[in-house]
Amino acid sequence: MDGWRNPARWARTGRWLLLPIAVLDWVALTPQTIVVVAFLLAVVGLAGMAAALVVHMLGRSRGAMGGLGVVLLLAGLAVFGLDPFPGSFPLIDSWWPDTITQPQHVGSAYWQLAGLGIELAGFALLATLLVVAATGRPAPRR
Repeated sequence: MDGWRNPARWARTGRWLLLPIAVLDWVALTPQTIVVVAFLLAVVGLAGMAAALVVHMLGRSRGAMGGLGVVLLLAGLAVFGLDPFPGSFPLIDSWWPDTITQPQHVGSAYWQLAGLGIELAGFALLATLLVVAATGRPAPRR
């Protein structure tokens, strides 16, 4: 009945939902619909991991939850702003096959996906904190 409160289950499920985008990012000529579906699965996986963090933090103090939410939002903005992967890598442009995505584009896509996950976790923490503050602390677990 209380299986949804198990953070480990949310985190494990979320981790496996990231796999399709990790595989499809390496091939540039896949049909667009498949890439979009894989990205949506990855976002659902990130949301599941954020939900695991929220469920875990519900047992902690509200101050810790709010502080972590603010830190995650700021860290996510920093990750989005500081992409360390260059747009092009001239040494491999001449011989790299066009059908395979260049490594710096894949690295940049993973970096942006990580930033999205950090932002989702921070937003989920702060939104849950707002709801909990407005409605009262959830009933203790039995």
